[in-house]
Amino acid sequence: MSPFERVLLYASAVAAAGTGGVYIWMKWLLPATDPFSIVHHPWQPSVLSWHVLVAPFLVFALGLITREHIIGRFLEGRPRRGRATGVLAVVPAAAMIVTGYLTQVLTDAAARKAMGIAHAASGALFTLLFLAHLVAARPGRRAANGAASARGAAGGTAGIGLALLRLDRLGRRGIESFPRSRTAQAPTGGRRP
Repeated sequence: MSPFERVLLYASAVAAAGTGGVYIWMKWLLPATDPFSIVHHPWQPSVLSWHVLVAPFLVFALGLITREHIIGRFLEGRPRRGRATGVLAVVPAAAMIVTGYLTQVLTDAAARKAMGIAHAASGALFTLLFLAHLVAARPGRRAANGAASARGAAGGTAGIGLALLRLDRLGRRGIESFPRSRTAQAPTGGRRP
């Protein structure tokens, strides 16, 4: 994961979890001060607006890391720290995204309330599993003899090189950086047309 992807993911996850948690606290845990109002706190509509504005950044960040970090490492097959928590975090993330959009578009009050509860539950579960993934995937101490790092550089123990499983672009310049075959290159010593 690039530094940009990491910062975007962490910042958007903190912003979405923070605004979502504050909104849940205001809506469901604070007592109503006015019996004729559905708003329990004066900032409740603003916090919901902030949550709706920052959540797409989290969806974008998750989409940005899906190809290389989520699917690529899942297909890699070799055991890694944090793999279990990462795989487990994908399910509530998908549920959180779907229920978040459905909460905004449903018009039936009962269905909207059910989606809101499902969104809050899946969002809380995703946040906990994401934190567990960060703790579990933290880089540990390297092996003293370097065997683990040499095995990782060779592409794992599955016999399939890591280059075959990478799902990212072919290089910094995209398809232009793909090595051409020797027959397609100009002959040595001759001029190119």
